[in-house]
Amino acid sequence: MYPIGKPVEELRTPCLILDLDMFQWNLDKMFGFAREAGVNVRPHAKTFKAAAICSRLLEAGAIGVMTQKLGEAEVLLHSGILHGDRNILISQEISDPGKIETLVGFNVAMGEGKVLTSVDCAEEVEMISEAASRWGVEQHVVIEMTHGRCGVAPGQPTVDLAKKIASTRGLVFRGIYGYENPVPRETALERNKMTVDTANMIREAGIEVEIVSAGSTGTYEVTGTYPGITEIEPGSFVFGVGAEGTGYGWRVVNDVYFKPSLTVLTQIIGANFDDRVVTDAGLKVMSGGDRRSDPAVLVKVDGEPLEFERVGLSEEHGTITFKEGSEARKKLRWGQKLEFVPSHCCTTVNQHDEIVAVKDGRVAAVWPVTARGKYY
Repeated sequence: MYPIGKPVEELRTPCLILDLDMFQWNLDKMFGFAREAGVNVRPHAKTFKAAAICSRLLEAGAIGVMTQKLGEAEVLLHSGILHGDRNILISQEISDPGKIETLVGFNVAMGEGKVLTSVDCAEEVEMISEAASRWGVEQHVVIEMTHGRCGVAPGQPTVDLAKKIASTRGLVFRGIYGYENPVPRETALERNKMTVDTANMIREAGIEVEIVSAGSTGTYEVTGTYPGITEIEPGSFVFGVGAEGTGYGWRVVNDVYFKPSLTVLTQIIGANFDDRVVTDAGLKVMSGGDRRSDPAVLVKVDGEPLEFERVGLSEEHGTITFKEGSEARKKLRWGQKLEFVPSHCCTTVNQHDEIVAVKDGRVAAVWPVTARGKYY
């Protein structure tokens, strides 16, 4: 039986906590922006992986969700998150024939256009065509236009692949996406221009382009207001980013701010020394940070930031070290419960089976991390 109604302090540690008020604040900010800007939001579910969060986002106005992996799309689809014209877009390319068969099978079983996928080469297009033709369905696809990882070069190479898709049996071309990463404003604008210019080149070739997708949480305002971008793909906004929230380290990009709704509840299990305390949460329950210069985590006590010198994470322990004579250390005691704000939300969530949703300090729900460990 889940501990619904219990105070957070009574939970066993370590566990993953979601503050519902902060979470809702983040949703209101993102979708309020989107309505004003006239841009669609397709949140990236690789961040939060929970069907319950997908449902909340779709209710808030998301046109669908993006997943990185086929397996993520599979379990979320079968969890029943989609209704109406909402769909899932898989952002990572697929080169395995068995996975292609699974992809096409989604659309056989659930309806054409419910699960879209990205492509970036003729071989992938041909493989999808063969599977779709055997089933007698059409698989909807988008082209990933590269900004440094997978994908097709901007401009003519992307146009050429769009032409091939448009003339290949069993495929429906829906558009392109060009994820530009959480980069500074100037870089985002340059990459947005390449994405939109390429989409217009495809249109000039006589091919309809419905989806022009881009944008991360760090660039959502820049990309979301760029003319010609139809949808943005933020993910970590649900948990907060920047110096006071969970995201990718503690850098603040483009003055983006969302509230830190995600924490790891932990308990002090060692307090024999004046310069440190030791907790029961380590690397096996949260990310240790993206850069050597970043703190591994931030620390909160009763919702307020704690001053400390450093936090070291080993597999099962978190050691909080203090300067000599620290007043903050004097306030801590053996058995006390603290909250760690992890530096990287995506990798932290993937280490948990459940997210404990909390309202006013009490447990309101326990949400399974539906797509945890779906690496295929």
